Amino acid sequence: MNIEQLEIFMTIAKVKSFTRAAKILNFTQPAISSQIKQLEKHYNVRLFERGSNGVTLTEAGRKFYEYAEKIMHLYSEMESEIARVSGHKKELIKLGASFSPGNYFLPTAIKNFKGNYPQAYIRVNIGHSDEIVEGLQERVLDIGVVEGEIKEARDLERYKVSSNQLILVADIHSRWRNVDEIAIAELVNEPFITREEECSLRYFLNSYLKTLGYDMNDMNIIMELTNWEAIKQAVMKNLGLAVIPYPVVERELKERKLKRIRLKDGELRFTWDTEVLIRRDEKLTGLKKVFFDFLISPYMVWKTEEELVERNKMLFI
Repeated sequence: MNIEQLEIFMTIAKVKSFTRAAKILNFTQPAISSQIKQLEKHYNVRLFERGSNGVTLTEAGRKFYEYAEKIMHLYSEMESEIARVSGHKKELIKLGASFSPGNYFLPTAIKNFKGNYPQAYIRVNIGHSDEIVEGLQERVLDIGVVEGEIKEARDLERYKVSSNQLILVADIHSRWRNVDEIAIAELVNEPFITREEECSLRYFLNSYLKTLGYDMNDMNIIMELTNWEAIKQAVMKNLGLAVIPYPVVERELKERKLKRIRLKDGELRFTWDTEVLIRRDEKLTGLKKVFFDFLISPYMVWKTEEELVERNKMLFI
């Protein structure tokens, strides 16, 4: 067992996906699968179970995660202390990210940053926006990148880096092929797939529905999933409709795997903001400040989105 294996294991556990973990860590999926198999062989247990809701930890996996978290915390402390006493300039940056930025634009952004600053060691903790906020307030994290509505952000400075529209999507190979719009009164009766209740999207969407005289309790929710990839797959299997940030489904819309459905009562006029958070009472220094400036620069978002488009194109060459 080694530190890299622990980092791979914890990332998979957080994002509930081998594919997404591979992108975040800049590995191939076979490479991280091989590392997990080595761990499972060493301890003679299964650490993950695969299901429609992504991968989940087994009982042994949950216990392993508990100790892995402690080991990684000690390892981070050791890295920082050894760098300090040796005079080396390797610097740990503890970054917290909610699911969409953590899975989509941050892996490319981090790769670009480390290309210019190889001495930066960026550890990414992925969770709900509220968990990232709490991590900053408790000084467990240095910088946070979150999406959507934030309920409690006291003592934090917020910097909006992008706004993406939330859209209603359906399977294009179904009765929705020739349907362009739907009334809200009809939508509440349609099978609906959504993120889990703890996700800030649910809070945000519920607030929006209330402006139309409805709320999430009125929706015909047939499935709650904890990641966007699982939701996309469920919609493409024609299990129901879903509201998803546009960047998450942009490729599927262009490939005509999904179709956008508009509301007759008026466009879904809300955006899903991505913000960078730091503590108000703390001045960032060193590579933390450089990385923060990089994250909030308009160039970073544009460059990352450009590279994502190019990477998606390469999949079909």
